[in-house]
Amino acid sequence: MSELDETQAIGQVIDRLSQRFPGLGRAHIANIVEEEHGRLEEGRVRDFVPVLVEKAAKNRLKKEATETFVPVQQPQPLVPSQDGAPDPEPMEVERASRAAQGSHLFGGLVGDSGENER
Repeated sequence: MSELDETQAIGQVIDRLSQRFPGLGRAHIANIVEEEHGRLEEGRVRDFVPVLVEKAAKNRLKKEATETFVPVQQPQPLVPSQDGAPDPEPMEVERASRAAQGSHLFGGLVGDSGENER
């Protein structure tokens, strides 16, 4: 791998990690990638350097990302209740769906009339 190819590959590593860890900041990610790249500076075989740098930087960033708190908002109901009645329980909706299809064990292969039995 030429020096130019390696430089371009390291730039792509920074791009990928910036997309994966948007909350950590591109400059911070670039610093970590450069530190990891510097650790492999003495290596003679350069073909795998970008892969090794990405793996080491990703592991460091994962540790930092788990310490970062990102608040998550509760999702809004897709269809608001129009009559003011409470929303049905999800398990009740699932049970009703399965009951309408027939046997939940066989996915409705055997109907209520038993016409498929021999």
